[in-house]
Amino acid sequence: MGTVKEGILSCLDYLIATNEIKSTELKRYIAGTAGIEETDELRNNLEEWYRCAGFEHIVGRKLVLSECPFTKQEIIEATENDEIILCIPRDVSRQQIADMFGFKSWAVSDKLATQVVEKEDLWFKTSRSLKPVDMKITGWELVEKTKELKKIGYSLERYMIFIARIRYLYGVTPDQEYWVWIPQGRYDRSGMLIAGFDRTGNFNVHGWMPQFSGSFLGARYGEYPNNTVYLS
Repeated sequence: MGTVKEGILSCLDYLIATNEIKSTELKRYIAGTAGIEETDELRNNLEEWYRCAGFEHIVGRKLVLSECPFTKQEIIEATENDEIILCIPRDVSRQQIADMFGFKSWAVSDKLATQVVEKEDLWFKTSRSLKPVDMKITGWELVEKTKELKKIGYSLERYMIFIARIRYLYGVTPDQEYWVWIPQGRYDRSGMLIAGFDRTGNFNVHGWMPQFSGSFLGARYGEYPNNTVYLS
């Protein structure tokens, strides 16, 4: 019986992650459960997730995330639009994030791969699609588009937390056999990082020239809450 239940849950996770069904459609089968829609509930859920990953032991401080800037309506709409809301804690290094969530890569500690440490907790929403968007976009085009549309670019730190959260919520790994530009941070003088999962399922990061484009290489974007002043 347990195997059947696990199979059904795994199937539901896959259908939600591939946008075949929306998670909100499952509410009709769960009496009295409305999901995470309150701002404090979302913040508490993210804090507990980080704590269970060892945040306070690895980072060496008590975790208290800033108040969630998304309204209840924005949280509901994000779920309906197949998006997730993330918070990247302030003053956390790339190595500490990798230690929390089990990522291994040369880029975690290589000094040529610029680190991006958040000065304040960064709240944003992003698509939970299993594959990137804007395939064949170059790195330079992505940088310009991110600025023009006032989106949030991914750093390697943000990307690792995104991957870890998707795995936790849905039990699947996005970007398998795809690569994603990492526009926040640089590799060496003029390079840019790309990251994703290779054909063997291993997490990989490469230094790439930003004028490159390819059918396997795309982008991901984050968005601020409504009425938030855009910061580049």
